[in-house]
Amino acid sequence: MRNYFLLILVLPVFFGSCKKPNETDPSYTLEAYQELGMPDYNTVWSMTDYKDAYYALVKLKYEKPFALPARESEKSGELFSRIINLENLSFLQDETLPLHEKARIIMEYLNIHSDYMDVYTNLRMKKQYYARELVDIDIFGIRIAQKMLDLGNEINQSEDPGDVAMQSGFSSIQKMYLTFLTDMLEKQQHTSQYPEKTLELLCDTLSNSIRRNMEWFDEDASEEIKQGMHAVIDSTSSQRIKTDYRDLIEVL
Repeated sequence: MRNYFLLILVLPVFFGSCKKPNETDPSYTLEAYQELGMPDYNTVWSMTDYKDAYYALVKLKYEKPFALPARESEKSGELFSRIINLENLSFLQDETLPLHEKARIIMEYLNIHSDYMDVYTNLRMKKQYYARELVDIDIFGIRIAQKMLDLGNEINQSEDPGDVAMQSGFSSIQKMYLTFLTDMLEKQQHTSQYPEKTLELLCDTLSNSIRRNMEWFDEDASEEIKQGMHAVIDSTSSQRIKTDYRDLIEVL
């Protein structure tokens, strides 16, 4: 989940400044996105759909960097909502699929977060044009990681031979989740790149996730997370984030 810098190797600098263009909504219509190869926003997306959308958006970013689907857009907001819709993981509720098959499928979703962060991030800008979209993608990534943990717990309780064969991999899922947490905490220190309110939204999701999982953290994991929260407290001006993380440090 750490291919955040992939696109910088192949794409030029797209933005001459951090200011938005004069257009009130430079994104495209839904029909125009479909002509570019984007899947139908009205349907649940498979991994193939995510890949098709990713390649279409990479091309669009190269040609029209301000035209990506945007959260608040009347033209493209529904398409962005589809990208981060948990309904796309509805296969996890399919009772006809064995747990080990669900695990095989969800493993393919590991790179969704980093792929779409690549698309919506400009590493040459201090303040991100798509700041709110980036936070929403981060929150979606945290939710995917939680779904993987929940599925792993189900597999650990199963006696099905196919599930038992996967049980040894649960520790790797936990390590992936912990790495993801520390990455998100590190991101919250970059206060010049994201508005305070968007970082507060990310803090809310991270705090809830940590409280949900902290019972299985070992001493090393707890200490690393506390260090990350201390660093955020030292760098942020948000009293809401400071208070939330101080309270959480006390119970870790």
